[in-house]
Parts: sequence; structure tokens; C-alpha cells
Amino acid sequence: MAKAGADSGRRALEMLFAFTEQRPVASVRELAAALDIPVPSVHRYVALLRDMGLIEEGARGQYHLTMRVSALNRAARVATPLVSIADPYMRELSGEIEETVMLVRLVQGLPVCMHRVETPRRIRLSFEIGQHLPPLRGASARLLLGGLAPAERQRYLDRALESGARPPEVGTEGFLDLVEQDVRRGWAISNQEIDEGVWAASAAITEGSEIVATLSVPCPAFRMSEERGKIVIEQAMTTAGRISAALGG
Repeated sequence: MAKAGADSGRRALEMLFAFTEQRPVASVRELAAALDIPVPSVHRYVALLRDMGLIEEGARGQYHLTMRVSALNRAARVATPLVSIADPYMRELSGEIEETVMLVRLVQGLPVCMHRVETPRRIRLSFEIGQHLPPLRGASARLLLGGLAPAERQRYLDRALESGARPPEVGTEGFLDLVEQDVRRGWAISNQEIDEGVWAASAAITEGSEIVATLSVPCPAFRMSEERGKIVIEQAMTTAGRISAALGG
């Protein structure tokens, strides 16, 4: 009986996988032909999947997946460790530019350093893994804020101001204008906004159209020239794009 139950479960899962971008809807007979199983068996599995809310019937006996399957897809994406995907690209970038590279994302409403790859150079800059960054200062904070929906962005800003955080000297309105500019171009820079003597460039990492993290390169300001700044920004953008592609963004 256990083996029969396992076989039935496997068949039901195979039926879910029978729906693809090329075949988003299918009838019972089409599913039977695709899976090479009898029509009565397909009816049984269809009934099971309908009871679980995974498929539903549309027009003319055509079945399709429900949004509950989309929720499973989102859960799978969240469970896929962003750090493990980004790490090899971050190491490659750090080796090329000889600077520390950080991965930053919002955690409970605050920018947090999720991962870092340090340069072996004697003078290097980085935050500790798990360390919060200031909510309204730094290139990463602006990109992550800009990636929020307008209502969420306003709530984030209000909470930060209530906590005593303040944006750079441009003021609140100027800060929001800067956020919009940074999000449109996909990168941002900060010069001594968080720590004295620190210049940093950040590039947006996206999944689909959503900004899910930033790739940040903090550098000692004395090592930066206009030309080197352009190189760091360009390479950070390229690497962030590669990570986004690996995420399916």
C-alpha cells in the first residue's frame, strides 16, 4: 500500500510538471497523452490537485495551475541562498579591483551586510556580517529604499526619521530626488556619508523588476580618483548584472 501511495504521489507531481510555459492549459485527455496514463487515473489526480488548490478548471474543460503554485515558486526563490549565488561573482570582482565587496539587503526594514569578500590589501574597509548600515546614509541604503513601493518607501522614511536618523545634508526632499536618480540608473555612490575617508559605490541586484539587494564596494577615499571611480562603478554594475541574471532577474 505504501508503494502504491508513493506512486500516486509521484504521478500527481508529474501532472503539475506537465504544465509549462508552452502548455499553460491542458484537458484531461491531453494530460493523459502527455503522461501516458489512463484517462480515469488522470481524473483521480486532477480531483486530488483541485482539492489541494493547485489546479483549477477553466473554459471548456481546460485546467491550469493556480496562484498557490506561484506562492511555492516564491518560497523556493526565498529559500535559495542569495549569498551562495553571489559569492563567486563577488570574489571575482574583489580580485579584479582589489577592494572589499559587500552584499547588502533589507532585513526587518534596515540595510544589513549579508556577506563580504575582503581584499588582502593591508588597508581595507568593510562592515561586519550582520551589521546594520545607517538607514538613510550610503549608496546601498538609497538603492534599497528606491526599490520599495511608494507607500513602503514613505513608511521606511518616516520610521527612520522618527528613530533619529537623518539623510545627508541635501535634506529630505533632495534625498528623495537622489533616491529616484540612483534607482533609474541602477547605481549609486557615497563619499564619506557613513565613515570619514570612505568612498563607496553600490549597484542594484534585481530579481525580475525588483531590487532585492545591492553589491557595494567601499574604498579608502585616498585611493580614489575620478577615473578609478568610473572603473569601480562599471565593474560593480557588470557584476551585479551577472548576479541578477543568475537569480533569473
